[in-house]
Amino acid sequence: MLPGIGGVEYLVIAALIIIFVGPKDLPAVLRTLGRWWGKIRNISREFKTSINSIANESGIDEIKKNIEDSSAKSFTDEMRDSINQSIIDDEKKEEKKD
Repeated sequence: MLPGIGGVEYLVIAALIIIFVGPKDLPAVLRTLGRWWGKIRNISREFKTSINSIANESGIDEIKKNIEDSSAKSFTDEMRDSINQSIIDDEKKEEKKD
């Protein structure tokens, strides 16, 4: 769940909640926390949906898809192709001089 918090820490937190809230009020507090958590999840889901709709309207998905579909060349392949092309160009220039 949360980074850096283990089982022992959760037990300490639970014990502190029981001590400060009390066993009688614990179900109501947990219910309230559950409602808040649900509201937070709904707000974050709505935010994510609105961001995705904005991205769809602006055409970012198409750009992303084009980038993903294009075959990425490695640096060495590009260098090799560039060197080969320059050799071919040099040979053509030499032939024109003769």
